[in-house]
Amino acid sequence: MYAIIETGGKQYRVEPDEELKVEKLKGRGVGEEVKFERVLLVNDDGEVNVGKPYLDDTAVEGEIVEKDKEEKVTVFTYKKRKGQRRKLGHRQPYMKVRIDSISS
Repeated sequence: MYAIIETGGKQYRVEPDEELKVEKLKGRGVGEEVKFERVLLVNDDGEVNVGKPYLDDTAVEGEIVEKDKEEKVTVFTYKKRKGQRRKLGHRQPYMKVRIDSISS
């Protein structure tokens, strides 16, 4: 059994007892329960249900396991022969979620 959910502007294929990194969920902390209600598709042993665009009365439940930041990405811009240089860094926050169940 698997489902395709939407969170943080991205789509993820999830299965029970699987961990995945998602965009930071506002106002949530480690150990809290999470319920994803934007379910696009559920495949239950060959029986496929597709939403238009989302499935009603279907949810994916999980628990936040970790809250951290990705590796640093360095952004360096310059203009040749002008002496204009800029070096920036960025670390994207994420949350690791363990999927507990898919209810349909």
